[in-house]
Amino acid sequence: IASYSNLSPEQQVQYDDSFNNYLAFMGQQEYKLKEGIKIGLKEGEAKGRAKGRAEGRAEGRAEGARAKAIESARIAKSIGLPIDQIVLLTGLTAEDIDKL
Repeated sequence: IASYSNLSPEQQVQYDDSFNNYLAFMGQQEYKLKEGIKIGLKEGEAKGRAKGRAEGRAEGRAEGARAKAIESARIAKSIGLPIDQIVLLTGLTAEDIDKL
């Protein structure tokens, strides 16, 4: 404050203008940072949702394929097919088939 009061009126105006420009610049930088964070979060959320959907579909397909294999194994076992043939047909293990 003491140094500021030692400035001439013209220098004080220049200092005030410079300081106001600095504050405006910093405000713009803060705004850009916040907007960049928002954009990054949106992109990250979109990628996360897409990845989650893809993983969910893959998991669902695997569960469906296993359910179909178990159903086929039950039918094959009920008609008396040997377990080694059921293993080849379904991809299940002999232990899985024994539990049916």
